[in-house]
Amino acid sequence: MPYRKYRSRLTLVMFTCTVLGVPTRARAQTIPSSPAGVLLKQWLDTFNATDSAGLEAFAAAHCPICNPRAWMQQYRELGGFEQLRLVSAEPSRIIFAARARSGSVSVRGNLTLVEGNSSKIQTFALLATSPGPVPDCKTYTAPSTHGVSAADVASEDAIIAALYDAISGPPCQHRDWDRVRGLFAPDGRLIPKEPIDPAMFGIHAETPEEFADLAKGSMESLGFFEKEVSHTGESFNGVVHRFSTYESRRAATDTTPFARGINSIQLLNDGKRWWLVTVYWASEQPGAPIPEVYLRHP
Repeated sequence: MPYRKYRSRLTLVMFTCTVLGVPTRARAQTIPSSPAGVLLKQWLDTFNATDSAGLEAFAAAHCPICNPRAWMQQYRELGGFEQLRLVSAEPSRIIFAARARSGSVSVRGNLTLVEGNSSKIQTFALLATSPGPVPDCKTYTAPSTHGVSAADVASEDAIIAALYDAISGPPCQHRDWDRVRGLFAPDGRLIPKEPIDPAMFGIHAETPEEFADLAKGSMESLGFFEKEVSHTGESFNGVVHRFSTYESRRAATDTTPFARGINSIQLLNDGKRWWLVTVYWASEQPGAPIPEVYLRHP
């Protein structure tokens, strides 16, 4: 699952406090003068000036969880972003879509302020979604399903297939987030592996509601299809674990996936139905390819 801090989701590859560089003209046209917009613009101005001392000062004043060295590294890799488009803009939160200048990678950004403190950033993340331009959706079509069904939770294979199906769809189409939520057990979590800096990693556990809140902007506006291509698993006394290898595409017909990775999925059968307990994932990276054993079909 690339997604959600450069993230892929159910493939999502997420980097907290990653980079975003946008042309000055586009920023002036789209970033509002709200508390969140002011900090986003301030960060962009400092970032685009490649002012390392300024980024250090910005992080100290507004985003203690952020890593300015990671910002500079990401700039070198991506070269900034263009085609900035707002997905939503609230006083304390801005969600936007953009495309990297150095390639065709599309991203979704999220800047959220600490509640009650307009000078502190709680979340500053980018989600790598897929290659290609950022569509401008005027309207969105409705999902084809409406909540979880008995068939979705009838077996281990069925609930895994439902998970991938529920997050997949073309651009400008809503996902059935009630269906996604209904697959998870109470207190279930989605957990992407996140780089803290080039040499360190962490995790960010999210409820299904938080996952939907973070991921739906990019998935629904840009298009996202993910499927399982291989899996291994174990089971003991009602505890089931599935290592689910996934591929992510912008369109279902794309020949080559833009991301691959592994979802480590824990499941429970309570005697009545199957539940997802956790989905913990990591994407394939240069120097960290998926081992062949996890690419073989069962």
